[in-house]
Amino acid sequence: MNISIDNLGLQHNMVRFTFTNEDYRGRFDKALKDLSKKAQVPGFRPGHVPMGMVKKMYGDSVILDELYKMVNEQMNAYLKENNLELLGDALPVENDLGVDYNETKTYEFVYEIGVQPTIDLSINLNKNKSLTRFRIPAKQEEIDQEFERIVRKYGERKDVDSVEENDVVYAHVKELNEDGSDKDGGVNVETYFNLQMLNDEYQNLFLGGKPGDVKNIDDLFIVFKGDKVKVAKNILHLTEATEETVVNISPKFEIKVDRIARLFPAEINDAFFTEISKEFGPIATETELREKIATAIEQYHDSLTEVSLENELFKYLIDTTEVPLPDVFLRKWYSQTNEKDSTADTFEAEFADFTNKLKQSLIYREVQKSHEINVSNDEIIQEALFAVRSSYGQMGEDFVQYILQSQLKDKAFVENMHDRVAQKKFFNVIKEYITIEEQPTTLEAFQQLNKTEEVYAE
Repeated sequence: MNISIDNLGLQHNMVRFTFTNEDYRGRFDKALKDLSKKAQVPGFRPGHVPMGMVKKMYGDSVILDELYKMVNEQMNAYLKENNLELLGDALPVENDLGVDYNETKTYEFVYEIGVQPTIDLSINLNKNKSLTRFRIPAKQEEIDQEFERIVRKYGERKDVDSVEENDVVYAHVKELNEDGSDKDGGVNVETYFNLQMLNDEYQNLFLGGKPGDVKNIDDLFIVFKGDKVKVAKNILHLTEATEETVVNISPKFEIKVDRIARLFPAEINDAFFTEISKEFGPIATETELREKIATAIEQYHDSLTEVSLENELFKYLIDTTEVPLPDVFLRKWYSQTNEKDSTADTFEAEFADFTNKLKQSLIYREVQKSHEINVSNDEIIQEALFAVRSSYGQMGEDFVQYILQSQLKDKAFVENMHDRVAQKKFFNVIKEYITIEEQPTTLEAFQQLNKTEEVYAE
């Protein structure tokens, strides 16, 4: 057996595997013997088919299978011995092997391969490079707004005598004929709505209204927001409504106000703090609640600015890290493996996108490999727990655990959690190499900066 390597260019080689009869004949004989034990041929019991017949029927395919196995073994051995990894797959160079098990032939297999480059991140990734981590303190008005929201959330809804802006109106809705009489078999339901569900010009229609008031509406579908199907579902509670069925509904309706409910903010007392402690953890005073709110707002801001920092850092890595790629090989490999038919123009755009993503992937893998970034099952579960709590924490810990166990059975969800943990570890590693400068700013200034950067990126 002989392996020869010819360099075709940057990270681009041609590999030749040459196998003589002595290299493969022993494997061929053994494979044929094993096959004869289970070959099924009409007229013969399994294991009793004459070897000559087995050779005649399967000889060429068996010898070819063994040769390809040897190629794979030798390719893997060559890569391992030289500490190399392939880009894409090895591309076979067309070669008429002329396989014949009866002949003592020498066979040659030729492949083009692209080799993953060595990447040195230390050239540009060092303490001489500085990036900014913005810090956005919580504004008093943000704290006040969130405090008021919580107080309303834990408030009590009570019936009142007249409609104000944020009240909920409970009403009886009845479909009418054109002359104002009750429509036989028409819609006749109990409903509820607030004034924000009415189109702007009709929002005063119920303002100041009292229980018992009756409003005759000429066209219900222009009073409430949304198309006819949406109004039929939201106001008339016709869950199966479609464009075909709503045309049979008269637009004329009577709406009788039954009662009016208003949300009254919770009283700030011991009972209130006991209740909110179930969601926010131990809180005994308004000051503590406001401090919790400020911390939560700033943590949310930190999540925004951290993503911005990581995007900038990764962009810097991509723009400055030299990743030598075998363009000729990759073009050939991409053309052969790409299932879409591309024009010359679309191919160039698609290929440029592919090579950019390949470059990103190779940089990511280099950091992952050189810093032994691994993700344990416990880390996946903890990340999943954090994600579920973020979405369902207000529903209580029992519900969080129920959702968590359900989500952990979803392979795609688990893979997503794995990738999130790995990405966090990746950025934690590369942040250690650079200088990060803290800078206070406002949310508006940060948003404007990101908007400017997005426009520039386009």
